[in-house]
Amino acid sequence: MESPSPSVSALQKAQDITSRWSDGELGADEAQHALKSLFDQWQPGTPENGIDEAAETALTASRIAFHDWLQRGENCEELVMQLRWILDPSKDGHDDSALNVYAPHRPSSSQ
Repeated sequence: MESPSPSVSALQKAQDITSRWSDGELGADEAQHALKSLFDQWQPGTPENGIDEAAETALTASRIAFHDWLQRGENCEELVMQLRWILDPSKDGHDDSALNVYAPHRPSSSQ
């Protein structure tokens, strides 16, 4: 199996960070630092297929929501809920397992 595109990999990492934050595995400061680092490093490219396009759309929207939240500094739980919704491409009809670590078969370990 070929490795995922940079955008799909970034989406998977953002989903994992958000999910672990929601589950209490990561503290707010650690999760926010990880997301900031991820969003600062990720650059949208030219989507080669629908999976890449879905990943880039989700990442762009979540990066905007995250930076907006950083400026306002409001409720962490609200941010986590928003990010989980934004980062879930299945809401837009994409059911590829590469795009959804929130599925019941979410990997239990990080890298």
